[in-house]
Amino acid sequence: MVDELSGLSGGAAAVAASAEAAGLAGGGGHRGGHGHGHGGTCLNCQATLAPQARFCSQCGQDTANHPPSLMEFVHEFVSHYIAVEGTLWKSLWGLMARPGFLTMEYLAGRKQRYVLPLRLLLTLGLLFFLALKLVPGAPQVVGVGDDDDEAVVQVADAASAAEAASTVRAAKLAKANEKIEQATRRVAEQSGDMTIMDHRITDRLPEGMQAKVKRAEAHWREDPKGSAKAMGATMLGLAPYAVLCSLPFFAGLLKLLFWRQPYGAHFVFAMHLHAAWYGMLLLAVLLPWGGVIFAAWLWSNVYPVVALKRVHAASWWTTLLRAAVLAVLHWLIIGLGLLALTLVGALSTA
Repeated sequence: MVDELSGLSGGAAAVAASAEAAGLAGGGGHRGGHGHGHGGTCLNCQATLAPQARFCSQCGQDTANHPPSLMEFVHEFVSHYIAVEGTLWKSLWGLMARPGFLTMEYLAGRKQRYVLPLRLLLTLGLLFFLALKLVPGAPQVVGVGDDDDEAVVQVADAASAAEAASTVRAAKLAKANEKIEQATRRVAEQSGDMTIMDHRITDRLPEGMQAKVKRAEAHWREDPKGSAKAMGATMLGLAPYAVLCSLPFFAGLLKLLFWRQPYGAHFVFAMHLHAAWYGMLLLAVLLPWGGVIFAAWLWSNVYPVVALKRVHAASWWTTLLRAAVLAVLHWLIIGLGLLALTLVGALSTA
């Protein structure tokens, strides 16, 4: 994690450096008396700065004394990641097309050549969830097209963001559960009992929680469709945090199955693997064609096996066996996470 923080601070320093270069290229190093020149002393540690120094030799802080503008941020991103070094494209190619490659490069100490794993994970995760919300027709990616099922589809997408192959099955399961709940409500209505939750369980909860459950129950009775949409929106908003919280557990499972590697190496592998799954889901959302979706589903199942084989250098039979056990245990984590999100989402309607 220290490397992640140093990478972030290095990125901020690069922003300042590129901003300074942009200011000089624009005809001067000062803008209204607040340019990039320094007064000879670091504002952070008070160390003496060399003339025209861009960074402090003691603490590493940049010497720019004004907040960078939006155009300076854009210039830094384009020049540093795309145009000059191509770090972003090398990282994406290594992540998506070469399973386990970025993890091996990171563990071998070749970190500066690629985008760091945490940044890859957060960036691709952010892009996926934004696309899921903003791209028209994105819910149809999982094969459910009814408007009434939009919240269920979004919940399935969010809950299975860690694994593209689980999306279709999760959506169908959620839809089946919804139909069962609707049938249960109809039977309860005919019998004069509209209770949605089991009061024998509710009565055992703290008083404050009991009141919240009753309010949620009342809202579900009054507006089932609106409550379902609110529940889906809440779960979709919490899904990125749920994925991040699942990473330490996933790395722990890897440690149990591949005990020779240290836990930190497994955590790096987990970040790269989930970032790749985010990338596959993002591709399926942006290009919702049958061939693309099938290819993303197939690659999402093959990818972890190849990555495990490359990183741990085990035999194919050993890798396949451990990958199968990992998949089952990972499904248990996904199930528990989905259950927790469902409970939180249901109570959020209160």
